[in-house]
Amino acid sequence: MSRQSAGDSRPAPTPATGGLATSPGVPSPRQASAPTPVRPARLPMWLADQLEEALLHGEYPVGSLMPTEKAIADDFGVSRQVVREAARLLEDRGLVEIRAGRGMTVIAPNVDSIVQRFRMLLQHGHASFEKLMELRRMTEVDMATLAAANRTDDDVAHMRDAIARAAENLDDYAACMDADMAFHMAVARATQNPFVLAFVQPINLVLRDVYRKPIGYLATQADTVAEHTAIADAIAARDVEAARRATSAHLGRVVDDAGTLVDEDAVVVDPTTSSTTARPKE
Repeated sequence: MSRQSAGDSRPAPTPATGGLATSPGVPSPRQASAPTPVRPARLPMWLADQLEEALLHGEYPVGSLMPTEKAIADDFGVSRQVVREAARLLEDRGLVEIRAGRGMTVIAPNVDSIVQRFRMLLQHGHASFEKLMELRRMTEVDMATLAAANRTDDDVAHMRDAIARAAENLDDYAACMDADMAFHMAVARATQNPFVLAFVQPINLVLRDVYRKPIGYLATQADTVAEHTAIADAIAARDVEAARRATSAHLGRVVDDAGTLVDEDAVVVDPTTSSTTARPKE
């Protein structure tokens, strides 16, 4: 897959003189023959998508180190700040682990079986969006209280960053979706409980499938930003009860907005109850 961006007149480096430094025996993504990706204005997301594609194609084995920040920046023709933001997106997606002084390490996507089970329940009409939200209310309200008790300053900074990214891109469906999921992952991480983080990740992946109405999703983003801000403020203040109330209010509003948010091609929405049941795929 060629990594040279659209509009970039630089000649692509040859395998002997440039390209991403990879593990022994693993070819650089530049050596593949896929069409050149279009480079959008939102560079961190674009870069994260390119690196994710390489990861999902097995070009970097689980446990291996990704190329250095400088190598990625040089290879893709972007700044090191863009690389850092893309790395955070990959971490939020559960594809890499970032450690100071070590860089990005590829981790195993070990949530696939849970995600597939959740998808089957929704797609075959055995469960509804409302039931999925019921699960979120059972877990994420208490998750927010634990985050309020255990959070670090870095955790709060990650929450604020996700909120800021959403607020700056209220008309960008993909950017808002990434920021939305990143916020909930940041709250989960703030609990300092790895089981909570592992539990939230598959739910986020399923929500990406469900929230497939860009116009409706974006129409609710001002509410989402305000609600996420209230949750982050409570966690930052270590106010357990405020975190509980803010999270409960946020998830309750999402249920009320199900008809606006949920893709009716995959999920049937009852406008009188906001209850949603997945429509079987034909």
